[in-house]
Amino acid sequence: MMKKILFAFVMILSQNAFAVLNPILVTESTISLNFDETEELYFSFAEGDIIEFDFEMVKGKHIKEIDFFELSNNKIFSDFKVQKISKKQIRIRNKGLYKFRFYNASRTKRVGKIKIFRIPANESTKNFNTNWRWKTLRDTIYTPYTADSIIGYKKNKYKENVRELVKTENVEDIIFNKSQRVHSYFNENRSSTYLRVDLPDPITSELKEEKVVAWAYWIGVGKLAQQAYQQNAESVKELTNEIASMYVSPLAGLAVGTLTELLIPKIGEDVFYAFIPDYENAEKFINRQMYLQFDTGKGVVAYGKNSNLRQGTFYIGLSNDNDFLGIDVDVKVVCIKEVKIFEIVEHDRESEEPITIILNKKQMTVNETKIRVPVE
Repeated sequence: MMKKILFAFVMILSQNAFAVLNPILVTESTISLNFDETEELYFSFAEGDIIEFDFEMVKGKHIKEIDFFELSNNKIFSDFKVQKISKKQIRIRNKGLYKFRFYNASRTKRVGKIKIFRIPANESTKNFNTNWRWKTLRDTIYTPYTADSIIGYKKNKYKENVRELVKTENVEDIIFNKSQRVHSYFNENRSSTYLRVDLPDPITSELKEEKVVAWAYWIGVGKLAQQAYQQNAESVKELTNEIASMYVSPLAGLAVGTLTELLIPKIGEDVFYAFIPDYENAEKFINRQMYLQFDTGKGVVAYGKNSNLRQGTFYIGLSNDNDFLGIDVDVKVVCIKEVKIFEIVEHDRESEEPITIILNKKQMTVNETKIRVPVE
């Protein structure tokens, strides 16, 4: 009778033990890995759990590596060139988060099926939650540093040399005045020629600045044109206008705009003229080729002003279309230069200089790190 009771007790104990040790499916899935690709699975396990792991290749000869870690980085199990794993059991000593890692080093895709079970140690951990969550860890760091703090200002007196404008004036400058012979069309010499005109370059120094603001020209044929220019010059001298009386030649008044018209003869031989931008086109002009010009005309006398071209070199082309009569052409160019005169003046100045002290401070920095932790 005693043996029967003992046998029944042992059977009850074994049935209870069997109930506790029934494997619980954690996951059943298929993983697909390309070349040099890794798949990681994370699960939480309770202390005393026995992990039972199955793996089988579906596509491909084998997978390069399978690892099992206790986080953060404690490797518990590792296998290489795996084709199949059947009911591999691993005992969990510590409650925590664990990682399965699958790595493919083959050039072709690898596909495998996995099953993971847990066998609880006892009834109390049977319903243990194997999921995980993110936990944010905050680490506060205080970094010492120094900073300047302004507590006041002190005044400093000093001398400063300043370049100041004293006066600005317009100055007349005759830059070209020449009588040019232009031969007839059937003469053995050419019936076309050109003259070079150089406008003054700007001048910049500490005490003086000078630049051309405008220029005017006179192109006249023969003695009648010379007489007309002289009459214009006499008329300028007789003007009571203060601005006009500042200049000697009528072309100066024309350049600044105080004169708008000049006396010209109505009869006489004429000349064709062209204002040419460079030497290459001046040569084309006398060789009867296509050329560039920025002003042109024909007459016994021509005059005008230009405020666009203010420096550099240009050419005046002259051409005589008279078959047998050569002509003498007077060409005059007068420019108006703006001249600024400066002087160096010493001034008393005062500045403020900050008074500072050095403060010791601390800067707080909060670093956040996310880690995986078990849900329970």
